[in-house]
Amino acid sequence: MEFEDIYVQIVSSKKRPVFLSRLCLITFFFSGSMTLFSFGGLFLSGWMANYINFFVKGFYNVGSNILIVFFLSVFVLFGSSLVGALLMFRLKRSGYWIYLSANAIMILLSFFVVLNFINILFIVVSVVFIFLYRIPYKHMKSKA
Repeated sequence: MEFEDIYVQIVSSKKRPVFLSRLCLITFFFSGSMTLFSFGGLFLSGWMANYINFFVKGFYNVGSNILIVFFLSVFVLFGSSLVGALLMFRLKRSGYWIYLSANAIMILLSFFVVLNFINILFIVVSVVFIFLYRIPYKHMKSKA
């Protein structure tokens, strides 16, 4: 291929919609920060278990193993959400399905904890983002 042919191919490739770019940036910030938070929680779970047992009445014998499982699952789910957003940013349709499955699991698990304002807000925002990501789905490619 000639240089001009490659240049024309690059310039004429699909452009990412601005709406999708903004959604992905918001998801990068939130899912990325939660992934980093849960990664740090993996290493601090022993200290947190001791802190909870010492200062909070009613939470006796909270082992660090429970917190390790919690932070590991949060790390995997938010990491999957982040990977899905990265793939959608690159206009890959598979990213939507990864994002959808990770957030659907997180929404279902949210019903098993105390439903306070933060959890309800997380559920509502997650459902809204799933539907908002469906709008630019037609601009994404199904193959690499």
